Amino acid sequence: MDNRGRYNSSSVWLMLFVFQCCVHFSASLVYWTAYVEVRYFDRGTNKTVGSICECGVFGVNALVESASGLVVLPNSDPLACSSNTTFSATQKQWVALIKKGNCTYSRKIQAAQRHGASAVVIYNIDGTGNDTNLMEHSDADDTVTIMIGNILGTKIASLTENGTDVYMAIVVANAYGLWLWAYALFFAFTGITAASVCYFTFLFIKRLYINHQLRIQQREIKREAKNAIEKLQVRTLRRGDPEVDSEDICCVVCTDAFKRDEKVTVLPCRHLYHKKCIEPWFLEHPTCPICKYNILKSKIDEDSNVMTSTSASQHDTSHSNIQTVHTTDHVHYDVDVQTQHIYQNPAFEDSVIMHQD
Repeated sequence: MDNRGRYNSSSVWLMLFVFQCCVHFSASLVYWTAYVEVRYFDRGTNKTVGSICECGVFGVNALVESASGLVVLPNSDPLACSSNTTFSATQKQWVALIKKGNCTYSRKIQAAQRHGASAVVIYNIDGTGNDTNLMEHSDADDTVTIMIGNILGTKIASLTENGTDVYMAIVVANAYGLWLWAYALFFAFTGITAASVCYFTFLFIKRLYINHQLRIQQREIKREAKNAIEKLQVRTLRRGDPEVDSEDICCVVCTDAFKRDEKVTVLPCRHLYHKKCIEPWFLEHPTCPICKYNILKSKIDEDSNVMTSTSASQHDTSHSNIQTVHTTDHVHYDVDVQTQHIYQNPAFEDSVIMHQD
């Protein structure tokens, strides 16, 4: 894979990473509140006291569901950070009330989960009043978990410590957050993805077009090389030629010495090669292997000279005042009929035929 391919792959992975971060960030901006209902029997007034408020906040990883039960405190450690934390629950449905601090939310929740809590309520530290925080507890994400303020939590804990049975009900309330951020991130990601797809499609089409143009150019060069090869001088080596059985002269293409009765191609630069060796070479490299003389250049020069001679001839004819004499004498002309070029290398001939087709 070239540098462009590695760059494109890196861009895709970077966009996916940014999208995941944006989704996680947008999720943290949206949170659910909870209605917290508290009921207990006041022995002093012999009345049941109850209150309800939208004062709970579900954790980021919590189950957003309703739950209820008797409030139970940790036995020894109110923070539930100890590994041997226990709960004295006497009912099937009960809610663990734990104070924030000293360890992670996940550890507190897991301690209550081990003893079968229906829900976990964590109240804030002293001095924070009714403030709550948005909790993250990825290691304990299958339990209804909310946070309440310090004032309410301390009151419930005090009642429970004094032997009062406190019942708590948690009900899903409302969702809050900056929804505009979520929509903006969605449309931004969609726009980036669409732009990336269009860009990669453009590069793909551009590469196909360039490859197509290169193939056309190569076919044209091979066609011109074929025409130029047909006009090169070809001769058969005879006894007495200096190239025959010479130790100093050999065919550069195959590195074999020249022998009698072999056909050789002589270039305008006076270098010669085996005809069967140089023809396939010129199909791919239209230059002399020794001096890099371009046989296509000689064809261009020849066409230019023909055009110049034709123009000069027409110019002279237009200015001449020579009478045309008609004669009945028969004149014999030697006509040079150009025969089809015969290639020494059959594989090269097949290749040329294929290109002609």
